[in-house]
Amino acid sequence: MQRCCAIRISSLMGKLPRCGYLPLPKERCLFRMVPVFTTIQHRKYCTRDSQRVFYDPKPDMSEEEVKHIKLEPVPPVVEPIAKRFALLLSFNGQGYYGMQRNMTGKTIEDHLLKAMLDTGLITPREFIIPKIFSFQRSSRTDKGVSAARLLVSCDLMCDKLEASEIKRKLNQHLNDEIRVMAVFRTIKTFSGKAWCDSRTYSYTCPSYAFASYREIIRDSYRLPEDGLAEIRKLFAEYIGIHNFHNFTSGIKPHDQRARRRILDIECSEPFEQNSLEWITIRIKGLSFLLHQIRKMVAVVIAIRRGMACENFIPQALSRDYTFLPIAPGLGLVLENQHFDNYNKKYGSKGTHEMLTWDSEAKEIEEFRHKNIITPIMNAEMKERSMLEWLRLFHGYCTDFDFTMVKESEFDAKNKRPETRSVGLFVSFALLTEQKDTANSIVDGTHASHLVEECYDSHSEDNEETYKHPSDL
Repeated sequence: MQRCCAIRISSLMGKLPRCGYLPLPKERCLFRMVPVFTTIQHRKYCTRDSQRVFYDPKPDMSEEEVKHIKLEPVPPVVEPIAKRFALLLSFNGQGYYGMQRNMTGKTIEDHLLKAMLDTGLITPREFIIPKIFSFQRSSRTDKGVSAARLLVSCDLMCDKLEASEIKRKLNQHLNDEIRVMAVFRTIKTFSGKAWCDSRTYSYTCPSYAFASYREIIRDSYRLPEDGLAEIRKLFAEYIGIHNFHNFTSGIKPHDQRARRRILDIECSEPFEQNSLEWITIRIKGLSFLLHQIRKMVAVVIAIRRGMACENFIPQALSRDYTFLPIAPGLGLVLENQHFDNYNKKYGSKGTHEMLTWDSEAKEIEEFRHKNIITPIMNAEMKERSMLEWLRLFHGYCTDFDFTMVKESEFDAKNKRPETRSVGLFVSFALLTEQKDTANSIVDGTHASHLVEECYDSHSEDNEETYKHPSDL
């Protein structure tokens, strides 16, 4: 007996919107009907081998009207079949609150869904609830983070449209900061998040961020060769499977989510632009935690500037607790996403497209240089976010040797270490000691107001509550 019988059975006890003999899965009829009556009605009007016929007589209908319903079938409604597509995006994340929708402000996903709605690829209901058409992003980005290659998967009702036509229509309704670089036809069960094997991020910043602790930062600063070799050596310590619970928030040391695998880290040769020397760090891993990359970069900066010991990275990757600084998010970019397993299983057979974008490499690189890297450098030159962060870093951070807190000392109730003298909490005596260093970070720029503001906002009684780390 057919499961999807379209017949409607009438009785004195009520009406059923389906065949009463065999209800659909996970559905139960609210009415109890006589099995014999149901079987007779099904044998007489079941639409298993014929067109769909709706038999729903009303009490006030005549015999001729009932016969008319029986004899004239309802024409079947042909609905377009949804097909699974993958869209490759490139966007500049400055001014946006990340890729995914949130209640804070405008996001990349809002603009993309609005473009799909304007082109008729999705319905207004799907625009409100993207899960209806299986919308899935392969990665999420934080506020202000850009992406050179980010893949999203979804079901689209576009039987007569080619992939190039979908790309053209979507780009017509998107601004210059968001572009659809390619459209791929995938298998029906494809999910951008599930099939993404690894991700590559890059962090671009001025090279003076990695200057020595005693060096004075100027625009004319150039990173020496031995300094670049030391930076590469420090970043190489992250490669492998480690516990990154200190490099994010809200995850405990024994949580399996904290274990992440870093596949490769590359530090590019320094290059000059806008009278500054820049350096780019590329980090490839299976997946990343919130703020993980920015904290990885900040720890290397702290070691290079002499504010942490050389063997601090293995300590930060242990199961002890510590508060780590977080570098500015301006230079963070999602560079690439890799789908090697999908290409090997489906693309190599020739039945589906390979999820590679070699043919679009030139277009992507032009967009990356014009709309991502150049705005990042211009914003850094204007706002000096890295420079201001270094000033605060020297003013409020202490030696990382004193920030480690054993797991036995961790207060599980308050979710923070019991002592107040760890991480970024330092004594006023230590601030006074670092006053001269903070003044000399930039030639001609003084940061002595950091100490004076602290003295003005706290009384002498409050000063006793903050102890020097060496007194612990």
